[in-house]
Amino acid sequence: MNNNDTTLLQKIKDNAFYIALGVGLLAVVTLVAIYTMNKEAATGTEDTGITDYSYDVSDSKDYRDYSADKRTTENKYGYNMDKEDELSNIPDTKATDKLQKKNIQVPETSEPEDIPEDEKTVEQETSDEDNKLPVTADTGELNFGSDKTLTWPVEGAVILPFSMETTVYYKTLDQYKCNPGVLIAAGGGSTVKSAYLGKVTKVTSDNTYGNMVTMYIGNDYSIVYGQLDTIYVKEGDYVKAGESIGTVGKPTDSFADEGNHLYFQMLQGDTPVDPMTFME
Repeated sequence: MNNNDTTLLQKIKDNAFYIALGVGLLAVVTLVAIYTMNKEAATGTEDTGITDYSYDVSDSKDYRDYSADKRTTENKYGYNMDKEDELSNIPDTKATDKLQKKNIQVPETSEPEDIPEDEKTVEQETSDEDNKLPVTADTGELNFGSDKTLTWPVEGAVILPFSMETTVYYKTLDQYKCNPGVLIAAGGGSTVKSAYLGKVTKVTSDNTYGNMVTMYIGNDYSIVYGQLDTIYVKEGDYVKAGESIGTVGKPTDSFADEGNHLYFQMLQGDTPVDPMTFME
């Protein structure tokens, strides 16, 4: 070995520590560079997923699975959440809530429009017609007087006559007393018709005469229809002669033995008068 080789080996031996230190530092720098590059690549992918949707991280909900929600929505429903022109097809899922966080207007279900009067169906018009009460607005003048006549409100025999000057026998009560009206026999459910043109002033009920309709017919005269079941009219209605006002009902306990009937009373002011004197 010549002197030059000996000198080189001697220098290497003398500087071995520094050479080893330099090689170690180079290895560490290389590893750090590789780790940093891998981390940046992974971080860039995650940031892209969040940035694409502009998610509001101030919200208290966990946003880390947002990209997964997007992919689930796209795979299941075939909807691209980045296209605002397809919002009308968004299913009712979490994706809708996330779109609202982007301040994107999600269409709401519109309320049904009102049907104009001139576009009503035949069925609707028929139903409305069936619900109308049997009354009329074109009535004429309420002008009953002593020269007028009444029509029979029901077909049947008089089972207890009007009597205010003498007493008559009440079968159910088993006693004699005055009768301020007329009892006309009629089957339950029989139609009761207006005996004269009039205006309904009262619809009442009591324990003696049951459901009652009082109608003013003019010149201080009124007619009372009692022992009714169904009533077709209401206060304020005008009813022509012959139009239905209701049906005969079950008699009250005061007239149970008399059977089904119509209680028919006529008043002049507050004074009962015999309606039979005006019957045709």
